[in-house]
Amino acid sequence: MKTKGNLIIYDKQGPLGNTIARSFQKTQIAVYKNKKIARILDLVKLKQKINFVFVLFIFNEEYELVECTQLARLNVPIIFAPTDKHSYKNLRKMKGIEVMDVSKSKNVHISQILDFLETHHT
Repeated sequence: MKTKGNLIIYDKQGPLGNTIARSFQKTQIAVYKNKKIARILDLVKLKQKINFVFVLFIFNEEYELVECTQLARLNVPIIFAPTDKHSYKNLRKMKGIEVMDVSKSKNVHISQILDFLETHHT
């Protein structure tokens, strides 16, 4: 795997974030996973030390998007990954937002993440 960069995952529920993190265990891509925005903000402050490329924001309920505004204020690249089909369709309509389709298989998740890492890595 030639892709470089690390990512931070916000996932309050856990299963999808855990699956994604396990998929990258034996690679050079580090995954920092957390359920609390405050902890992710701390990681963002360490950006040069951990060299992350973006935050993968996995959420089940639209009200969780409110928490994302704290990250947006810091100009952090965010990839949205709603587990709800309705939220996915609504976010896809918005310009300037990147959305990951989590209704697909694990292999597709990994492929999408690798594409995002390639696109955003500087």
